[in-house]
Amino acid sequence: MISEQPYDVAVIGAGASGTLVASQYSRRAAPGARLALIGSGSRPGRGVAYETPYLANVLNVPAGNMSAFPDDRLHFLRWLSTRMAGAGARTFAPRKLYGDYLAGILAETLHVGTVQLIDATATNLSLNNKGWTVHLDDGTTIQACSVVLAIGNALIPSVPLDVSSIAHFYHGNPWGADALKGLARTAPVLLIGTGLTMVDVALSLRETGHEGPIHAVSRHGRLYHEHKTYTQQPLQEIDDRFRSPLAALRSVRSAILQVMNAGGDWRAVIDSLRPHTAQIWHSWSLRQRASFLRHARNLWDIHRHRMAPQVATHLNRLLADGILRIHAGRLVKAETDGAQAKITIRSSRTGKSCVVPVERVINCTGPARNFTTTDIPPIAGMRDQGWLTPDQLRLGIETDEDGRLIGADGTSINTLFAIGPLRIPDLFESIAMPEIRVQAAELAGLLTSKELND
Repeated sequence: MISEQPYDVAVIGAGASGTLVASQYSRRAAPGARLALIGSGSRPGRGVAYETPYLANVLNVPAGNMSAFPDDRLHFLRWLSTRMAGAGARTFAPRKLYGDYLAGILAETLHVGTVQLIDATATNLSLNNKGWTVHLDDGTTIQACSVVLAIGNALIPSVPLDVSSIAHFYHGNPWGADALKGLARTAPVLLIGTGLTMVDVALSLRETGHEGPIHAVSRHGRLYHEHKTYTQQPLQEIDDRFRSPLAALRSVRSAILQVMNAGGDWRAVIDSLRPHTAQIWHSWSLRQRASFLRHARNLWDIHRHRMAPQVATHLNRLLADGILRIHAGRLVKAETDGAQAKITIRSSRTGKSCVVPVERVINCTGPARNFTTTDIPPIAGMRDQGWLTPDQLRLGIETDEDGRLIGADGTSINTLFAIGPLRIPDLFESIAMPEIRVQAAELAGLLTSKELND
């Protein structure tokens, strides 16, 4: 059954990105405008990142920069100060608490009446002369003039090796409710990946009372750095020093050396690039981007996306106590003897192999971003109909500078938009709240503009 009255906008995804778009739209919309926020689940507004039940999982950005609104930078800090004693701008709050913050914003938005929350999952889209039809998993459909994809990190990590023989021990979704359940207190665990997801899972394990050994493996075995205070070193412009990934690497290393010789901190140099990242990314050819991803992406990530100081303290304690062991290497084989999974790891440094016996394997390599073959709805249907184009580097989907999807014919689709991680191919930096809140405000401005609605 098709809803008789069409919506002006349908937002697919009721997590953080969808909530911010809905809130910003509600603030700007003319009387009578209607937005459908589509998402299933009992805790809308939070999404994967902020639905965690563990207090050990804290924000990777301090509270002073986590406002949902770019024009009110202290909004979250004011909210937090009434709920967390002693909280300040440098506080790294629990992510579950930030989820409450977003849920509160959604509740306020729904109260206004412009936005309607639809508890369903979008399975496909179709287009006719009246606009878009969004097909839902309950068999109903809704009509909308414009559609926004706000599905966040929709794809679970890709499987790094054949795990068919250890299916009983393997958990491919580290954010799933069952990832840490049913595990013996002293059971050995293997975490695939050594990034921030691994850190979250390792600390969550300890919070549940787990006391067994934890192994973590990645190709380089590098851990992310921690946040520290520093004196800012703003970068005024981007010049020829960033003409290629190699030139950029040399420039950054030189700048870091100068800053540290003067008593400063390397973090000032890395963070000075943040306002210019998209410009640098755009200036590189596809081949240069691929080279960066292959050779320098890991180095950038471990310096750019840092962990909270208290998280680093807990992690270092696990390392010092020998509870957490980091392996630099590749997964070669997975077998089972019935009682345990036996994972063979070949060292990246020595070339030698070792077998790690564990009772749980959790994939912590981060969300997959290859939309070329995924069959999840509504992505698969949109791709097959030519409305969604996976990018060549498998980072997300093709979008233009306003977030419009670029179809198979290479042109932007005027009333079909994306926000958040889906826009990584165009922006590179598009996963953190400071970027997403700006995207949400700009998108809401466009969705309520006379240009789009005439």
